[in-house]
Amino acid sequence: MSRVLAPVLLAITLMVATDALPNTAERPAINATITFFYYKDLETAASFYRDLVGLNATTDTDWVKIFEVTPGSSIGLVQEGKGFLKAAADKPAMLSLVTDDVDAWYQRIIDADVPVLRELPPAGSPADKDRAPIRGFIVEDPGGYAVEFFAWQ
Repeated sequence: MSRVLAPVLLAITLMVATDALPNTAERPAINATITFFYYKDLETAASFYRDLVGLNATTDTDWVKIFEVTPGSSIGLVQEGKGFLKAAADKPAMLSLVTDDVDAWYQRIIDADVPVLRELPPAGSPADKDRAPIRGFIVEDPGGYAVEFFAWQ
């Protein structure tokens, strides 16, 4: 499957799966999306998106760079060996959904018995300094891709 097509199919799968949940409450809001790809040569990838494609960086650290594609949609570039997936095998992409109501999303996911890969830390917990100033959790979609729900802190 192409690297461009996989995130699109993942987003469609997530939308269909989310709409099919047996929860009668209105689903919590999603404010933005970030699709993360992992690179051996982060600087070359960053140059491609910054210099050739012309995207503006909204986050620029030594191991992760996030570029805005459109309002509410971003691509994240991660140094291989860092972040949640590290050098993760056959699924080196992760969709992140930015929300102000991460607790409601967590409850919705738990109620649907979706496999959780990284648990939601308790409210008020300090941000994970090894990742980013966020509070969130990561689940596995039906295709085995990582999907992160998080709120900026």
